[in-house]
Amino acid sequence: MGVAQAEKQNIVVDYSAPNVAKEMHVGHLRSTIIGDAVVRTLEFLGHNVIRANHLGDWGTQFGMLIANLERHEAQGGDISMDLSDIEGFYRESKALYDEDEEFAKTARNYVVRLQSGDEYCKEKWQQLVKITLEQNQRNYDRLNVSLTDKDVMGESMYNSMLAGIVEDLKAKGLAVEDDGAVVVFLDEYKNKDGELWVLSSRSVTAASCTPPPISRVRNTATKRSTRIACCTSSTHVSTST
Repeated sequence: MGVAQAEKQNIVVDYSAPNVAKEMHVGHLRSTIIGDAVVRTLEFLGHNVIRANHLGDWGTQFGMLIANLERHEAQGGDISMDLSDIEGFYRESKALYDEDEEFAKTARNYVVRLQSGDEYCKEKWQQLVKITLEQNQRNYDRLNVSLTDKDVMGESMYNSMLAGIVEDLKAKGLAVEDDGAVVVFLDEYKNKDGELWVLSSRSVTAASCTPPPISRVRNTATKRSTRIACCTSSTHVSTST
């Protein structure tokens, strides 16, 4: 076809990235289609492409979902395992979390237990992840998208690494204790009011805006961004927000 083969590179393409216990919305579909087009083009040019489906499968929302699952089980109620019904269950769980302080306290405790490897919480979490992956795979197959379960690189895969990262940052004097959290302050990055911009409230918190190595291209029509990050040994392309 007259297409010259490029010098082969290892390229990671981060795309789709749906959330557990929620159906994909148009933003996920946009990322999925664009990402798969990028993957196929790069493979056609001879590159070694690694698909990374960065599933939203970790965080505080799983505490409230597990707490509500337990609540329904205690009341003898059945919960539909269809993803569309699970999304309704998610909204119910969020409402309880916002309105019932005792429920919120239980939910926060389940987050800690899940992150600590509690078997009961892990079993419930895996159940929610499995339902989501199965439904998403049906969507990928209908769209002829090349993603499979082996391409899932969820947020949960980093959980075992966090403690070491926090200790390393503290040992180097880069992370400090602040209001009960371990925070990395980057003074050169501030918001429009001159205040440090906190990007995350998890165990490792970056108080900054997006650092320079990440190039963001914003689509004014969809108000979503495409990130392209380049590393020395490989290239990383992200079509998710």
